[in-house]
Amino acid sequence: MFLLHPLEPVFNVTHLINASSYHIPPDYLEPGERHDFWELVYADRGEIIIRADDNEYLLKTGEMAFHRPNEYHNVLPYRGRPSDIIIIAFVCENPQMSAFEQRIILLGSEEKDCLSRIVKEAERTYVYFENNPPLVKLIRSDDAPVGAEQLIRSGMEQLLIHLLRRSENIPINARMLPSNSANHHAALTRRAQEYMRQHYRDKLRLSDIASSMNISISLLKTVFREQAGTSVISYLTDLRIKEARRLIRENQYNFTQIADIVGYDSIYYFSTTFKRVTGMTPTEYARSVRQ
Repeated sequence: MFLLHPLEPVFNVTHLINASSYHIPPDYLEPGERHDFWELVYADRGEIIIRADDNEYLLKTGEMAFHRPNEYHNVLPYRGRPSDIIIIAFVCENPQMSAFEQRIILLGSEEKDCLSRIVKEAERTYVYFENNPPLVKLIRSDDAPVGAEQLIRSGMEQLLIHLLRRSENIPINARMLPSNSANHHAALTRRAQEYMRQHYRDKLRLSDIASSMNISISLLKTVFREQAGTSVISYLTDLRIKEARRLIRENQYNFTQIADIVGYDSIYYFSTTFKRVTGMTPTEYARSVRQ
């Protein structure tokens, strides 16, 4: 008589979206993201700020945190210092995943080895189309080793089981950074400035900038003036006029086209704003640089 014991899984990882290691430079700044799958972030070296919805938390070396599906999240350098991180994004719908919500987990040697094997196997298996968070698109390599996906899957499931067994969990609120801290406000201001540098050609509104950061318009205006010493609109205007001056010097477009390129619907409003900022009309500026 033989007894057949079913091997019931606790975790069933069905899809991999990302498994990458990254260097975060001191000036790293990218908009956050929101998606319908899980993501873990591990601080491999140095300290980082992780953002989850409206709050920011400190993650120290050797610690891991999870972002649940549809949670707005981001990673930022802490106090302008570089760091190295590992990010794995995956699909797992088992209810036991809820154990990782709102927790910071200190990894032991067993979990660290498991995490390292997952990333190394992913590097052998996929071509990294864009190796910068959060813009990652893994493409399977033509010479990926046999059974690579199964090893990654089993590695992920082992990692999750080991993490579930660990008792060294830190409530995430214990690492919450004060919302009124200078570090927090400086990070918000850098993100707003970067967003405007990337989108100043669009017909931007304050609501667009605030929405990209998942904060209110009033908080955006208050923090930006506090940190940058000027208003959001003034900063955006200066970006646009600086680009308009460059385009006028290149002499490839007429003023109506330039106004549209730098985000103005009206040539009249563009000309008025240009003169207010530079002291000259676009025509006068063009004449002065071509003499």
